[in-house]
Amino acid sequence: MREPIYMPKFGLTMTEGLIVEWHKKEGDLVNEGDALLTVETEKVDTDINAPVRGMLTGIQYEAGDEAPVGEIIAYIEQD
Repeated sequence: MREPIYMPKFGLTMTEGLIVEWHKKEGDLVNEGDALLTVETEKVDTDINAPVRGMLTGIQYEAGDEAPVGEIIAYIEQD
């Protein structure tokens, strides 16, 4: 099963988020709750955590890229 990771919306006016840093790389095994990446908004930097256990795949945006709210930024492949 392929679980998408979306760019979340942290505020009413937020339209995109800046990916500051990936804490995991493509192919890494992650556990539910592991910090995957840090996102910067106008007001705050926030870690995005893995919603499920599996392998991080399909990273769509790199550090320094801005991603629109609701956009798929990566996937986690589950067993």
